[in-house]
Order: sequence, then structure tokens, then C-alpha cells
Amino acid sequence: MIMTFIGAVVPRLLLLVGWSNDQAYWQNAVGGPIWLLFGFLFFPCTTLVYGLASINGMSLLNWIFLLMGLLIDLSTWGIGALSA
Repeated sequence: MIMTFIGAVVPRLLLLVGWSNDQAYWQNAVGGPIWLLFGFLFFPCTTLVYGLASINGMSLLNWIFLLMGLLIDLSTWGIGALSA
């Protein structure tokens, strides 16, 4: 139950706080409000990592972090399937 909370709520909360503090940064980093909304709803960890890493350019380490964010997002979907 705590993993569901951490995986589902915390990344979205961080995205919301980051976006409310600097909207222009997140619009430029993600590419627009539609992609930001899509990331907020479906892939919050991936969107958060991409928003933080893409401004400096996507190096190999940034791609590894992005892949880890995607795996975290996909694993939170699996937690709901296992508990049902």
C-alpha cells in the first residue's frame, strides 16, 4: 500500500510543485502542455526525469535515468494488478 502511494502520488506531486514554481521551464523541457498533461497522468516518473535531464542534453547517463523512470512507472501499474 505504501509503495502504491509512493509510486502514484509523490511523482505527480513533484511535477505539480515544479510546474507551479516555473511553468516556462517545464513547458520548454517537456515540449508543451499536452505532453506535460500526458506525462502527469500516465508516466509521472519518466516525465519528471526527462524534465530535469533534457535541459542539459541527453547523455548516456541521462538516458539510463530515463529508462529507470520508465521502469518505475511501469512497475506501479503492475502493483495494482497484483493486489486485485
